[in-house]
Amino acid sequence: MADAAKRPRRGDPASPARALPAFLRWCAEAGVQLSAKVGVSRVGTAAAYGLLARESLGAGEELFSVPRTALLSQHTSALAPLLRKAAALQSSSGWVPLLVSLLYECTLRSSRWGPYFSLWPQFAGLDHPMFWGHEERAQLLQGTGVLEAVEKDLANIEMEYSSIILPFLKAHPDIFNPKVHTLELYRKLVAFVMAYSFQETLNEEEEEEEPNPPVMVPLADLLNHVANHNANLEYSPESLKMVTTKPVCKGQEIFNTYGEMANWQLLHMYGFAEAYPGNTNDTADIQMSTLLKAALQATDTEMEEKLVLDQWNFLCHQEIVGEEGAFVIGWERVFTEEELSVALQVSDLTS
Repeated sequence: MADAAKRPRRGDPASPARALPAFLRWCAEAGVQLSAKVGVSRVGTAAAYGLLARESLGAGEELFSVPRTALLSQHTSALAPLLRKAAALQSSSGWVPLLVSLLYECTLRSSRWGPYFSLWPQFAGLDHPMFWGHEERAQLLQGTGVLEAVEKDLANIEMEYSSIILPFLKAHPDIFNPKVHTLELYRKLVAFVMAYSFQETLNEEEEEEEPNPPVMVPLADLLNHVANHNANLEYSPESLKMVTTKPVCKGQEIFNTYGEMANWQLLHMYGFAEAYPGNTNDTADIQMSTLLKAALQATDTEMEEKLVLDQWNFLCHQEIVGEEGAFVIGWERVFTEEELSVALQVSDLTS
């Protein structure tokens, strides 16, 4: 088992025509129950794979259920016994144990999730801005907030890999090979988790506990997202179920929701945006630091500049603004109306 994990997968990656049937057979063997009223397809979908209605569906219909034993997580991976002992794999994101599991499983010839990984050959289809060229990002993302978020992501990924992942890999040379389990692969897996993982929310009794770690949910992650979705994922102790939230006509695509996300968030985390006016959750986010820059540009003397900086520091101290914060403007209202109003008054920019 250890030697197999140290070598990259060889051979011609399975074509979509072969990979999908193999994956669906794997789903059946893993206990996934897929309704005959729906089917997975690459034709007639918004992007790549998707779920289509073969028959008309009513609200509240179960489309499929995935047993928790089929989930790919730090608890179900073949590395689970080792990960339970690995106290060093702590990070601010909480993703590292899952990412280490993915590093291992996606390069393991005999991985239980082999047919699942065949749907994502070399993770080549990831369109996140972190994989764009630096000049392309700077040109296309300036002023959106995505550029700064991506640069922060890339710095954190490199830091996390060098300070946490690489020492762990080197401590287990019988399992990992840094020439195979590279920073490049790790970066792709971060994007994979960012785009396709699920994280179960805590209930009211658990609110003081640590957040649940992310998990990969085969089949559920094939559904595409729109703001006006018609299905969502429900959690139970034994399984995760995709259920319709409204009637769906025969032939229509079934969409899950990734949450109430603006287009800049979708682009950052998933590599796509919804065409106008489809995304009713879209916002215009103005970086709070823009207010400071505008106020400083309006000053004529050092005394005025000092006054502006004092005002800004006061607002920061009161946690009304922050260097990385943003004023969020929706379609019908300003979500940060109180912060914007106070900031403008204190900065004397309302006149």
